[in-house]
Amino acid sequence: MNTFSSQRGVGLVEVLVALLLLAVAVLGFTAMQMSAIKATDESMMRTRALTIMRGGAENMRNNPNGIADFKTAINGSTDTVTVGGKAITKASCTVNAVTEPVAADGCSLNQLATRDGLLLKSFAADNDISIGLLSNGCPDTTGKQERQCFVASWGDTTTTISDSEAKACANANGTYKNGAECFIMEAY
Repeated sequence: MNTFSSQRGVGLVEVLVALLLLAVAVLGFTAMQMSAIKATDESMMRTRALTIMRGGAENMRNNPNGIADFKTAINGSTDTVTVGGKAITKASCTVNAVTEPVAADGCSLNQLATRDGLLLKSFAADNDISIGLLSNGCPDTTGKQERQCFVASWGDTTTTISDSEAKACANANGTYKNGAECFIMEAY
């Protein structure tokens, strides 16, 4: 009977140690799950940004003469851009092929390019992404085929390329900054 009395309360200590180990394991699993969710969110933003920039590149290929107007619309801060004396919005230059086989407002290719840029910028903003086209072309491409550089960013990152700006997407030579949440894509 002496051994029985010396074992009193040991079962409770074993249960408490087991619960402590279980709690540590659950906390570790929770941290791992949060990390996985963050990686999934980042992947979704990258996919959205890439899709938006590919759409923009296709718009530029479809209307190469309107690239300057497309760039003005993308980089502008307003939702209305005047092209050829006409105020263009993302709802301008639309045609319903059934009821209006010809555009009633007779938009030029430059006005269509502006409308496409405003639509793309609006779609990006609806997906919490900022987009821009670099005004001086892509870094380190002087003397080569003219390339346009799309920059898409999200979070705190801006769509700029700068050595001095802390929140810029990349340095002036085009290398991504540490922690930047952005993509840079060349478009021909």
